Amino acid sequence: MDAVVRALTDLHRAAGAVCAQLQAGPPWAAGGSGGAGGRGRAGAPPPLAGLGGAQRGAGAGGAARRVRFAPPLAAIGAFSGGGRGGGKAKGRSGKPEPEEEEERVLISEVEVVGVSEELKAIALSALTARPNFAYTLKEVEADLRRVFATGWFSSCVPDAEDTRDGVKLVIRVTANPELRGVVARGANALPTRVVARAFAPLYGGPLNYVAFGRAVEKLDAWYRERGILGQVIDFNFEGGVVDLTLGEATVGAVALAFVDPATSSPKPSGATREHVVRRHLTTAPGRVYSLRQAKADIDAIYSTGLFDDVNILPQEAEDSTETAPKVDLTVNLVERKTGGLGAGTGISAAGRGAGSMPGFVGNFTYSQRNLFGLNQKLSALVELGQSDSLFRAQWVDPWIRGDPKRTSMTVSVMNTRTSAAAIHGKALDADPASLDDAGDAQAGGDARGADGVTLGRLVAGAEWRRPLAANWSGIAGLTWQRSSCMDAHGAPLLSDAYGAPLTFSGKPSDSMLLGVISGSYRRARRAAPCRGARGSRRARRAAAPCAARAAADARRRAPLRSGPGDGSQLGVSLEQALPLHPAWLNFNRLRLRLEQPVSLGPLTLSLRGKAGSVYGDLPPYEAFPLGGTNSVRGYAEGGVGSGRHFVEGTAELRWLLMAPVHGTLFADYGSDLDSGESVIGDPAGTRGKPGSGYGFGGGIRVDSPLGPVRLEYAWNDQRRARFHVALGYD
Repeated sequence: MDAVVRALTDLHRAAGAVCAQLQAGPPWAAGGSGGAGGRGRAGAPPPLAGLGGAQRGAGAGGAARRVRFAPPLAAIGAFSGGGRGGGKAKGRSGKPEPEEEEERVLISEVEVVGVSEELKAIALSALTARPNFAYTLKEVEADLRRVFATGWFSSCVPDAEDTRDGVKLVIRVTANPELRGVVARGANALPTRVVARAFAPLYGGPLNYVAFGRAVEKLDAWYRERGILGQVIDFNFEGGVVDLTLGEATVGAVALAFVDPATSSPKPSGATREHVVRRHLTTAPGRVYSLRQAKADIDAIYSTGLFDDVNILPQEAEDSTETAPKVDLTVNLVERKTGGLGAGTGISAAGRGAGSMPGFVGNFTYSQRNLFGLNQKLSALVELGQSDSLFRAQWVDPWIRGDPKRTSMTVSVMNTRTSAAAIHGKALDADPASLDDAGDAQAGGDARGADGVTLGRLVAGAEWRRPLAANWSGIAGLTWQRSSCMDAHGAPLLSDAYGAPLTFSGKPSDSMLLGVISGSYRRARRAAPCRGARGSRRARRAAAPCAARAAADARRRAPLRSGPGDGSQLGVSLEQALPLHPAWLNFNRLRLRLEQPVSLGPLTLSLRGKAGSVYGDLPPYEAFPLGGTNSVRGYAEGGVGSGRHFVEGTAELRWLLMAPVHGTLFADYGSDLDSGESVIGDPAGTRGKPGSGYGFGGGIRVDSPLGPVRLEYAWNDQRRARFHVALGYD
């Protein structure tokens, strides 16, 4: 009998300890377990604790949330994690001392009272105590913790009644109040629908603290996933309504610092005017600070081409508080040299005649990319090759006077001489039986102009470009052009080797005023989401500038990775020659280009298509040439034909051999849609070109600082093979 009395006394003492712990305060104040309360424990820092690119995860140190209700797991804090009975004591030798075996009490019956049958079943399912078994006091306390851990109860008090068969264990529980509403304060960036969706499953019954903690974590996760410094910092549950207080860090001051790359110390000023940098910043004072938006701002600033390094360093503002956090930002800028002279060599796909090997060109350039500190660009280029020559002067304002639509303007003057071999050259791929006498003479090099027809263009114009929508941009331009044909020595030519005119007017030159409207769409591959860093406070504070530098490095390397296969592309261009003078040309030209990459594991299948059509006056040199390195491979330049209309299609399979070398397999097809005869003189038909054809082959592509170098070998449908060398994608 004495043993039963002692057991009853111990159980009542345990119940008293539980109740006292419930009244002592929330578990997070003492670093207790965080089961049911979720966000109520220590380790819920204010948003600025993760300053510099981090969203601090639950469990990191920091100021405790001021929560004015105590979930039932407050009582568990006294029993969990190495507290009472958490382990065996060790003696001086370091070995555990033997514990005195606790007395066991026979439990004859277990009953849960005070709640509905459904909640009773939940509590009973959490218990391990069963009738007609003996248990120690610690085992009973462990059962109490399990009941609390379900999150449904605000109190759990055990009682013991002596019976003839043993001790009847009665657990008196009180259900949590019902959740009837949620109020979120300070949520400037967090949408209401996110709050509603997170707490929707909790309505319609007693509030479960475990589910409540998961709902609060969903709100914090929303901030982390979007790189926003924010989280739930306080909540109060009264009258069935949860009052959430959210802290979202807003931007205070934004300062620019031009850094000397030699000393890494700030300079008084830079060559670039401040408003040129600030117009690229969408992170502005008063707005919620977002790491994702900061990264986009870094990319925008770096895209100007004026800086070697860009990073944004945030630090806590002086007037920042826990409930109204604020950050001051410093944009560190390392300028690069923006002007100078240059010389180099390159490869031209057009050789001296049709089908010849690519010719080498030399060039001399002058460029200034930050004219007057306004990011305006002035450039001049002189290029000389075996068959080509080019002079071009160009001025670009990438953002006209801070236009809200971000319109850019380009003014250029250009004088070029290029080979017309793609249309008027020798027909190396033609069937000799299809050539007439003039074709035989041309093949032998005896006809006038057979050594090469050179096309000269003098062009002056202006172009305006602006973004239209997400991934869309538009161009409008006006260009005046005068075109003339000449031989290799510069003497004017009026007709080719077949006696067909080379110009539409029949005079040495044609003139036109050309209006252009075009639109393009490009969808890049989706970037990885911006997520907060984890770890120590120091690591998180350093995360933002490191991430910013990584973004800038990625931007610098982008030219080596950009190009076909990076995303879907669509381009549409409409050109109209305006006959403002009776002698000027009058025609309409439409061009269309499509590209769609398809990922096949380690392989990338690129599908490309092009089409075009001309209505109205059509000089031979404005016809669409088909065949060659950037058209139907396996044919010479223009070897398939030239027409008023055309379609082309390409399927190319690429895979990485070893960085930076890729292997390729391809198949091309092109057709003039039987429009070759509509071109003046029918240059394709008289040279025996088929008008349509296909080619296939393989090669390698080497990514270089100058762009991809393509080495390809292809066969055409006439069983002729050709080696192609090119610099660039297409």
